[in-house]
Formats: sequence, C-alpha cells, structure tokens
Amino acid sequence: MIRAGAVRALPWLAACGIALAALALPALAVPALALPAHAAGFQPCNPTDPNQVRLVISVSGMRSAAGSVAITIYPNDAGHFLDGKYKVARQALPVALPVTHACFAVAAPGYYAVALFHDRDNSGSFRTTALGLPAEGYGFSNNPKLVFGPPGLASVRFRAHRGDNPIVVRMQHFGR
Repeated sequence: MIRAGAVRALPWLAACGIALAALALPALAVPALALPAHAAGFQPCNPTDPNQVRLVISVSGMRSAAGSVAITIYPNDAGHFLDGKYKVARQALPVALPVTHACFAVAAPGYYAVALFHDRDNSGSFRTTALGLPAEGYGFSNNPKLVFGPPGLASVRFRAHRGDNPIVVRMQHFGR
C-alpha cells in the first residue's frame, strides 16, 4: 500500500533521485573520507590572507554522528548545477555534533552554490529509497524549502567576497 505522502513525493523520483545523487558520482571509486578536497582553483584556507575568498560553512541538523558530511561547491552555472564534473571543490568531513565546520578557499570573488548530504554509511554516494526519495539528510546554501525536487541555482547561489563568507546550512530530512 502506498501512503498519500509517498504519492505527493513522487516528483522526487526523477528530480531528486538523479540530481542529488550526482553530488556523489565523482566519488564512487574512492572512500568518502579520502575524497580530493579540490578541483581547479582550490587552495587551503588561510585566515590571515585578506585577499583570499573563503567559504566558511557550518552544517547543523545531523541526526547522528555516524559517517561524514559531503560538501560540494558549484560555480554560477545553472546548466551544470549539481553536476559533479563541474564542481569547484568538494570535501567529505567526519560529522561533528552539533555543528560540522568546513572551509573552502575559492579562486575569485563571485557567485557560488553549496550542496551537501549526510553520508551516514560513508558509501560516497547519496542514498535514496526504492521510490527515489532521499534516505539521507541533505542541504543547500540559503536553506531553501524543497517541495518537488532539488532547488534551482537561483535559490541557492550567494555572492562571495574576499575574506570570510559565512554560510550556514541546516540539514533537511525528507518526510520528517
């Protein structure tokens, strides 16, 4: 028997099951905690460098300390948003409760977007249910409320300037 809530959520099957899974596709062959933390233009955060563009990310709302938080930074390109091949940077960090912190230094000021998920089993991929609904926590910059699939770039992008750019993401959990 299918619950009414599951029927309302069926659009996630195509949209979220495919798009959010793309967050982890580049990491399938590598253990989650050993993921490369960089792509072109990535460098370690240096809080003493006033010219560096740092994305200082705080993630809350994890339901357990198991696994890791996989965080991906995307450029301002709506045509490739959530396509891991076009990421700016990525890190998978052990969960620290109540808040997991990460820092990314990006090449230049501009618009970026953050997508992340709680990889509870360290599989390196975003798990979904048989219906394609999210089985793990997920989140995006600007914390948009999601109804029928993942957000568009316009609702999650932010402008980053030189220095620290604090980004607070509250983990969301489907159906709860």
